[in-house]
Amino acid sequence: MFKSQISSTYHQAKRYRQIMNVLIKYGFGYLVEKVGIIMPKGFKQKNIDPSGKLTTPQKIVMMLEELGPTFVKLGQVLSTRPDLLPPDYIKELKKLQDNVAPFDFNEAKAEIEEELGGNMRNIFLVIDKEPLAAASIGQVHKAVLKNGDEVVIKIRRPGIEEIVNADLEIMLNLARLVEKHIPEAKIYDPVGKIEEFADAMHKELDFTREGYNIDKFRQNFKDDETIYVPKVYWEATSKKILTLEYIRGYKISELDSASENNLDKRKIAENGARAMMKQIFIHGFFHADPHPGNIIIRPDGKIVFIDFGIVGRIDKYTKDKIADLMIGIINKDVKKITDVLLEISQSEQEPDISKMELDIEDLLDRYYGKELKDVNASELLNEVFIIVAKYKIILPSNFTLLLKAIITIEGVGLELCPDFNIFETAKPFAKRLLRQRYSPEYLAQSAVSTMQEFNKSLMLIPKLINGLYQRTKINSIKIDFDTPGTSKVIIELHKMVNRLVFSLIVAALIIGSSLIIQANVGPFFYNYPLLGVAGFIIAGFLGVWLIISILRTGRM
Repeated sequence: MFKSQISSTYHQAKRYRQIMNVLIKYGFGYLVEKVGIIMPKGFKQKNIDPSGKLTTPQKIVMMLEELGPTFVKLGQVLSTRPDLLPPDYIKELKKLQDNVAPFDFNEAKAEIEEELGGNMRNIFLVIDKEPLAAASIGQVHKAVLKNGDEVVIKIRRPGIEEIVNADLEIMLNLARLVEKHIPEAKIYDPVGKIEEFADAMHKELDFTREGYNIDKFRQNFKDDETIYVPKVYWEATSKKILTLEYIRGYKISELDSASENNLDKRKIAENGARAMMKQIFIHGFFHADPHPGNIIIRPDGKIVFIDFGIVGRIDKYTKDKIADLMIGIINKDVKKITDVLLEISQSEQEPDISKMELDIEDLLDRYYGKELKDVNASELLNEVFIIVAKYKIILPSNFTLLLKAIITIEGVGLELCPDFNIFETAKPFAKRLLRQRYSPEYLAQSAVSTMQEFNKSLMLIPKLINGLYQRTKINSIKIDFDTPGTSKVIIELHKMVNRLVFSLIVAALIIGSSLIIQANVGPFFYNYPLLGVAGFIIAGFLGVWLIISILRTGRM
């Protein structure tokens, strides 16, 4: 074990040196010095671009490609964060390719047999030796199961987990150095961002997670006649191996040559966009990278999403904010757009709101008079991101991932149909979500949730008082409850708590009565629900009583 630790430390030190070497090679030696790393004496600084013809974003892309798969993945993730990086950097980072040379079939065979146990011929009749595709994490082979089913096998690249783990540890250490030595970088939370990236990478390395993602999508779309999700063969799946149903169909780029099947490209574009909106606004679970290479169109016109290694999850709050943002853009409501961006912001410092609103208004003015169908969502959202970056507003990663997915699926739609518009598809979903927000069921749930939160807060008061008392004891601060004036404070505290509880009861009566009247539940009194009317009357009396009580004390 001790020998293993020495070996690990040696390899990590060697990798550190290699990374520093590459940083300096591409002209980023000043960053190495700035974070406090001292290079050995006699270290030669090579410069890949002595003539200065390459732009900084181009050099970064070349550097990430040279550093290997973990850094390429980081670059791909950063390409989805226009709130963190300028447009020219995003444009170059999008060019990062994850295609690498395939590994030998004998290695693939060894991985299959180790993971699934025994000879692979016990499970597969045949496996194609030539891979269908190869990437940094793994590669895909076509095969046939013993029962005759055609499948594809995704096999994890041997040794990739060790490489990724070592690189992630180095990235985290570098992020800590950046936070320590470059104070202006703290606003972007580099350590937090790398920890988030590391978590995503660990999940992507575990193919069983991708299998669970596929099963969840399959369940979500089981009643949708326009979408098909491939089956996972769990008997031939493990952490390093994923076996899926083989799908026959066409890539987006092949649809023109598939005209003999009478496939309606406009309908496919609309169905794909609707599927994306369902994932976002209904399921809260979406394919995070729906680019043309991850979409297959079956001969019957059904859309098949593939590669579920990266998915996004959004909670109810984020869904509401996306709906608000969409409606704000559709209605060209400057204040709503600004409010949404600020509400979800993770920034510690507040921007100049008036200037920000002027910039958003200027952006929307460029679309004034245009029909919704004539507005390009990708261009508009990218310009919103430019404003976000300008005012250093840091958005949650799942929010930017979601907007990036919307932009990507619009690109697919435009490739299929030049006058396709994602806003037209999103509008009914966003409006439906907003309608649900004001439904009796939603209001009732919100009222119950609010009352529970108030109850929790009230329950904390004795604990807080006891904590204060204990601290005064520890600090030898004596409070004499017999001291003149002290008892008066206690009495006033009791009154305050009683009024708070009384106010909550009145509020609960008003909310409950409103819901009963809106739900139109009998028995009725002059065509109004009797319980609702009675609740309002009781709440009115109690409210007047509370106001009179407050006025008598002379304190509002």
